[in-house]
Amino acid sequence: MGYPFDRAGRGWRAGGRGTFRESIAPGCDRARHIRDDLIAEYRGLTVEDAFSGREVACPTGSCYVLESRSPMTEGLDSRDPERAAAAILADLTLVPGIGGATRQRLQRQGYRTIADLVRHPLYCRDAARILDGILGRDTCGLMEWIGRRHRQSDPLLLEVSRFHAPETFVFLDIETLGLSSRPIVLIGLARVEGDAIAIRQYLLRSLNEEAAALATALPDLEAEGAALVTFNGRAFDLPFIRERLVRYGIPADLGAPHFDALLFARRRWKGSIPACRLNVLETEVLGVERQDDLPGWMVPEFYDIYRRTGNPGPLIPVVEHNRQDLVSLARLFALLRGDE
Repeated sequence: MGYPFDRAGRGWRAGGRGTFRESIAPGCDRARHIRDDLIAEYRGLTVEDAFSGREVACPTGSCYVLESRSPMTEGLDSRDPERAAAAILADLTLVPGIGGATRQRLQRQGYRTIADLVRHPLYCRDAARILDGILGRDTCGLMEWIGRRHRQSDPLLLEVSRFHAPETFVFLDIETLGLSSRPIVLIGLARVEGDAIAIRQYLLRSLNEEAAALATALPDLEAEGAALVTFNGRAFDLPFIRERLVRYGIPADLGAPHFDALLFARRRWKGSIPACRLNVLETEVLGVERQDDLPGWMVPEFYDIYRRTGNPGPLIPVVEHNRQDLVSLARLFALLRGDE
């Protein structure tokens, strides 16, 4: 399936009427004009008419799931645990008490790697802990250790991702009705499958379906061996999902390794591009121009119109915005890993 929906997806991307071909980001008037066009075109239709999806039931209710695939033009490097281990072991400063000067002194004494420090009388205990983390492929533990010694954007954290196979990365992006304590209306997940990005979007037909969408998406987020990839997810997506899960009393761990591409993008491109927002990175780094994108801050307005009218037209750009975010996130993450 090429699109997450048939009539809606093809019409939106192909442009439909000429009005769809212009960006709606520059102003609210433009966005609302397109909103009105969509309402007129989809009047009398249901979500099921506009989107080719399927209903999924779980103990907490049901939700509507859209599935699609997009090309993966940047290859996501294969798992390379040996490279990851070598990069970690080469950084003696991961051991508490070792700074730049001490590292140089230790290297002159023959302690070239953290593995060598296992026989050092002062640093042996912490060196052994790091070595155990590497041997046990404890990605979360290693990331926590590195994060205590380096910035959260340090390339060494990105190297840790090489303990994971490409198909184990789960790319996550959500759309909400506000910045805090408001419902999630769309949960987008994606995985890389060969040369394609497989996308699954949990769309709420009503706010009563939020608990079901969260419960249905949760197994992917907690899958054994999975690693999450987000864009600003440390500050937004993951805390937001945790808060909504607590609200519904849904038990969850969400302890998978988490790679926030925003942090690495800032380190890699800050100063060379106008801003490190995803849409700017799309243009400046990936060469993508969103012609018909709905700004994220307008999602609540478009979804509220759908809630009040039942007309699925305003949902079309919401779904497409989320889908494109996932595609760009996967491509950007592959590019960041390839740069290291």
